[in-house]
Amino acid sequence: MKKIIPLLLITALLSACSSEQISNPSAAKAKEKQEQTAQEAPSKEKNRAKSLSDIYVPNPQVTDDTKLLKAGQAIEDEKGEMTLKGINSLNKTINLGSVDMKIKNVKLIHNRPTYSLMDYFHAYTEHYEDFQFVKVEVELVNKTEKTVHFGPVAHINTSNGEKKVFEDDFYIEYLGGKIEPKGSKQGALGFIVEKSSPGLNWIDITTSDVLDEKQKTISKAKNIRIDFN
Repeated sequence: MKKIIPLLLITALLSACSSEQISNPSAAKAKEKQEQTAQEAPSKEKNRAKSLSDIYVPNPQVTDDTKLLKAGQAIEDEKGEMTLKGINSLNKTINLGSVDMKIKNVKLIHNRPTYSLMDYFHAYTEHYEDFQFVKVEVELVNKTEKTVHFGPVAHINTSNGEKKVFEDDFYIEYLGGKIEPKGSKQGALGFIVEKSSPGLNWIDITTSDVLDEKQKTISKAKNIRIDFN
């Protein structure tokens, strides 16, 4: 009988732990989120920024807005619905010493993601079912024979007084960081704006400094104002 009692206590303890996990939806959801993140990691790795010689592949979480070039145009696919609210086809190259940064299209987009992608956007906004975001398309070229470190967007300020930092970028195309000697990158960054009313008139983009391999500043950051049509 003495041998049976400890076994009964262990069984009861394990059963209680199991019941607690089942009755605690937050813990279960956290575990599910961890598993989902682990599964998504390989796809994000494949989605790293391309060089200028590569064909750019649309982001797996966001509808392809390539054909949205005039305010009011809309598109729908398996990732959701998009409407273009504003655009500036800037196609302007900004020189930062060692790095040339070309800002191509800058768009203000209204997005309604499909249900299966809402959880992804929930990490960036409480309004994950229906929101507006700024998309910035860039090309980066390191003109030197040395490795440099650079981020095309350190932070963004909007005409509505909202500030977004580079960690808020949900495209996650790895445009910031190291650029190899004579190397290049192209891709997009996306920042959800919570203050979208009244409509945005402009945004100010501030880049990072250009740094060398020892993290010393080569060229200072620049600020670029972009107006929406």
